[in-house]
Amino acid sequence: MMDAAVLESLRTGLNNRVTLRERSNGAMQVIAPFYHEDGDMYDIFIDSEGTDGRVRVCDHGLTLMRLSYTYELDTPKKEEIFNKILSDNRVENDDGNLFIEVLPSHVNNAVLRLTQVVSKITNMQVYRREVVRSMFYDDLTAFISETLGDFSPNPNYLPLADREDLEVDYCFSIEPKKLFLFGVKDSPKARLVTISCLEYMRKNVSFRSIIVHEDFDALSSKDRRIITNVADKQFTDLADFRSSGRSFLVREAAS
Repeated sequence: MMDAAVLESLRTGLNNRVTLRERSNGAMQVIAPFYHEDGDMYDIFIDSEGTDGRVRVCDHGLTLMRLSYTYELDTPKKEEIFNKILSDNRVENDDGNLFIEVLPSHVNNAVLRLTQVVSKITNMQVYRREVVRSMFYDDLTAFISETLGDFSPNPNYLPLADREDLEVDYCFSIEPKKLFLFGVKDSPKARLVTISCLEYMRKNVSFRSIIVHEDFDALSSKDRRIITNVADKQFTDLADFRSSGRSFLVREAAS
């Protein structure tokens, strides 16, 4: 019987802190200690409509309904991050109903995965900031490869063969000069870039430095000062580099 197998899987994985409650539509609601910040229990259900003997662990669309009270998925970036949450946790979306299909004996893992997704989606505003920050280097790389390829960017360039710790994110060889581009998302990277540039200067490396910040204003005043003292050109954020980076390289090539 599906109910017995499901309950056994859940009780084994959750230390007997779970029960199933039958709903009027025939679904079984998971009663377990998973709560939203306002104290409401997560809406997790188990339907018997899966394929090949599987069951469907789902939320009956209630997660997105709750999210809509405070946050709209109204931009491509928000939708991209929403879909990333689902794909990272192998959760599918059936017209708003988030679900995972598994064998009854694997229901416990599916419930835990879905609760993680519910938590991230209902806190999309916080999660979005985390994901956007983690995507800074990916977005910088994508822009360089898609837009600046004719400048022959050389990634992970080592100006000093014996200093693998002082790596340049991208080197553009615009004869007779080399342009060293660094992406900086936080204070530790800002300090590493400063040390790197100072060491290149000490070893008489011929270069000009380009710094692309995720958010220049987010650095401490000390880090802003020290990196400004060594940088030849800075872009205060990725949007600034996207709008002006190519024209800057064109001017450098012509000078």
